[in-house]
Amino acid sequence: MAASRTPVRRRLLVSAATNWLAFALTLAVSFFLAPYLIRKLGDESYGVWGFVESILMYFTLFDLGVTACIVRFVARFHAQRDQTELNRLCSAGMTIFLIAGGCVLLIGLVLVPILTPVLASKAPAAHPVSWFMLLSIVNLALTLPLSVFPSILDGLERYAIKSLVRITFLVGRVSLIVVAMEHEPSLLMLGFIVTASNLLEHLVFAVLAWVYMPGLRFRRSLIDRETMRRVRGYSVDAFLAMIAGRISWQTGAIFLGVFSTAAAITHFLIASRLIDFAKTLLRSATTTLTPAISSLEAQGDHDAIRRILLNGTRWVLYLVLPIHAGLLIFGRPFLTRWLGSSDYAVWCYPSLVILSLTLTFGVVQSIAARVLYGMGKLKLFARFALVEAFVNLGLSIVLVQMMGMEGIAWSIAIPNVVFCAWVVGYTLRHLELSVWEYAKVWVRPCVAITVPLLVWMIVPLDVDAPTWSGILQAGAIGMIPYSLVVLVWESTSVSLIPVRRRVA
Repeated sequence: MAASRTPVRRRLLVSAATNWLAFALTLAVSFFLAPYLIRKLGDESYGVWGFVESILMYFTLFDLGVTACIVRFVARFHAQRDQTELNRLCSAGMTIFLIAGGCVLLIGLVLVPILTPVLASKAPAAHPVSWFMLLSIVNLALTLPLSVFPSILDGLERYAIKSLVRITFLVGRVSLIVVAMEHEPSLLMLGFIVTASNLLEHLVFAVLAWVYMPGLRFRRSLIDRETMRRVRGYSVDAFLAMIAGRISWQTGAIFLGVFSTAAAITHFLIASRLIDFAKTLLRSATTTLTPAISSLEAQGDHDAIRRILLNGTRWVLYLVLPIHAGLLIFGRPFLTRWLGSSDYAVWCYPSLVILSLTLTFGVVQSIAARVLYGMGKLKLFARFALVEAFVNLGLSIVLVQMMGMEGIAWSIAIPNVVFCAWVVGYTLRHLELSVWEYAKVWVRPCVAITVPLLVWMIVPLDVDAPTWSGILQAGAIGMIPYSLVVLVWESTSVSLIPVRRRVA
């Protein structure tokens, strides 16, 4: 049994590491690019971009949960070596996406003339808003059918090559953005660069999908009722979960756009995206679990799934807790140094603290959610996610007028923490694990985090005029003893041979 676990463990580690590397580089670029674009475009134009992105995130609901379905069943059918069912599934997915892309284009053409005056009144100095919105909608409409191919690569667990492609296009895209912004800052030029690079990237994914699955075929004749029923059964639940996610995390900027100013959108997005950077950085490794869990379920190995949940939870806690603590302690000086003005610390830090409540629980919940996605247990998950979303929506309508940005932040944080706790409990019940067994994996990370917390509370830091070197030094002073505690603690629970293997 031990020998059979090694290939699964190695495959999971390689997939998680390569996927995480691509996401980490993407987030690092976004981290440095955000203040640059704010300076070049200005708070108002950047706020318009954030508003348009929030609207477009709702258009991505035309994914209908099909990509999640493709990932799950490609992994399952590939493990069973059933090429016929693979082709049926992919043909059905492509047909659905072609129809969805057409719907996106039609609805977008209707909405653009309605939303343009609203945005123009919020930011009269912004660059042509209507053309920027149209270009963004065309980008999404063309990308939807092409999203079948990266989903196939995910199902085949080809994360290494997919990550390499993403990193290559990331470098090219950022280089072009910097050149364009230095020449003439423009939302329209930004939209052209993003659209062109996005389409080329997906075409490369299409080529790779055929390379790794030579028998891949797209034919209308392959689509039957059984395949559509299978896609619908899984996709409906995944789609409802997507709706919930969009309502929970994308309506904040829209409400601020209606009830406040474009600059307020920018200030809120700075706080929310900083939290999102941290979440995505850690969740990027957990997304690789869905096809692996689907394969394990097809083989009937539920013990391995339980180990993934418990071990994965412990290790993401080791990673997320110091990030969470660091944001709380270094948040103000970090915002001041990152954005070049102490005003941003005043505007953004309160919302950052409130939204940080979702960080640890959200990342831990992502492990449990991957188990549910991999096992296809999404029906109750999706419906409870909708409950969270509508509670969020109701609170936002009330609190945005009372508390502004902080009201939106509370509207997101309160229902999300409750939902995360429920998802973990629901997953434990499916895997027949007790709450006590799960709670034990929290003990070591929670005790270990007290070490850097005590150090950071003592270490002096110039809050009014912080420097990158000062912030990094203070962070390292706390993280070095924390890393040693984790290393010693974990190494004592296993034999020396597995430790040497992990290091290698």
